[in-house]
This record gives sequence, C-alpha cells and structure tokens, in this order.
Amino acid sequence: MKKLLSVLALLCLCASVWLAPSSASAVPKMDVKIAVGVGSTTFVSRVPTIDLYSGGPDNPVYVTTVGGRNPNTFTNWGMNLAARVRAGKIFGEIGIGFSRFYFQVGEQLALIAELEGDPLVRQLVGETARMNSLEIPMTAGYVPYANPYFKVFLYGGLVNTFNLRGFVDLNGNRKALKFRPKEIPGYPLAIYIAGARFGVQFDLGPLNFDLSYTISMNSATATDFRTNTHVFKFFLGWLF
Repeated sequence: MKKLLSVLALLCLCASVWLAPSSASAVPKMDVKIAVGVGSTTFVSRVPTIDLYSGGPDNPVYVTTVGGRNPNTFTNWGMNLAARVRAGKIFGEIGIGFSRFYFQVGEQLALIAELEGDPLVRQLVGETARMNSLEIPMTAGYVPYANPYFKVFLYGGLVNTFNLRGFVDLNGNRKALKFRPKEIPGYPLAIYIAGARFGVQFDLGPLNFDLSYTISMNSATATDFRTNTHVFKFFLGWLF
C-alpha cells in the first residue's frame, strides 16, 4: 500500500510538472504604445542619363551629364499609436501614425521639371517644402531576451504609407503653396508607398525605444524613372 501511494504521488508530481503552463503557452499580453520620433528619408532617383551640349547642332560642345542615381536625404519626424500583443517569444504589432518629411526644391528637381515642360519650378529653387503622410505599420517578430524590467524585440513587416498633402514655404509664408503628392511638377510623388521594415525595440520599464529601417518596394514617384526610398526612424514611446 505504501509503495502504491508512493507511485501515485510520483505520478501526480510528474503530471503537475508536465501540465504546468510554460512561458510559451502563457496568456497573451497586450501593450498600447504612444510614441514620437525623428529620422531621415533618402530618395534615390534613377533618372536616365542625358548629355547636355552647347554651341548648336553644327558645333556641339559637351557641357555636362545629368541624371543617373541621385540620392537626396531629408529629415522627418512623426508620432504613432500602436498595439503590441506578445505570447511567449513571439509578438505582433499594428499601428497608425502621422509622418512628415522636409525637402528643398533643388537644381535637380528644377531641371527634371524643365525637361518635363514646366519651367516654373525654377522660381522655387532653394525653398523648403514638406509632405504629410499617414503610416500604417504591421509587423511581427521574436523576443530573444526578456525579464520583468528589460526586453528586446526583433521584428520585420510591412509599412503602408499614404502621402496626403504638401506645402512650400515661400517668403516667410509656411503655406504659400499647397499641393497634392502627384502635383509636384516634374517629380510627382506616389500616393501609396509599400515599405519593408526591419527593426529592434527595447522596453525599459514603461519606456519603449524603437529603431527601424524601411526600404520602399514600389517607386516613390509617379514618373518614368524609378525612385527608391530609405527611411530611418528612432521613436521613444510610453507603454500602457
């Protein structure tokens, strides 16, 4: 009888250990996050190369070559609201946010516009413009390390960016010229840009630090030439 009780006790102990919930099967935990951040947006236009000459058709003199790959980097900032659900070592996150990047109307943009038949852009060379966008990131990833006070999140996913409206600063007037993305002469921006995002997050108590890189999967401009974007963002958030 004592041996039977010992065996039953051992079986109960083994069953309790086997059936005990592990971290992987723990109840999913959701965090709501509000964040603000800054970063950079780089446009790489792949404009066809064109040789420019002077002197007329009878005596052409080579002047320069325009076009090719022309990277231009601008600052950006934004804010977002996101919900993150974690179950053990995996997590998913979806959010919605506002983003704005700044750029200058430069010689390259003016030249492209002139080639497209709109020389009026030349008057705006050197002026500051900005574009407002709506972002909907959808990401998922892995948690390589976590304790009650500090966690690390590695992730990747899709970012849906919708360019909404732009403004040009002119003579001190911050909204001297309003334009839609496709109304930029010679350099119309695409309304929708799909981006592949990769990043890392750190939770330190209620604070969240998020560093990400996004590369566009379609052209950022509605032009005959392709334009890629490379976006870096650093966000500081608060978890609820």
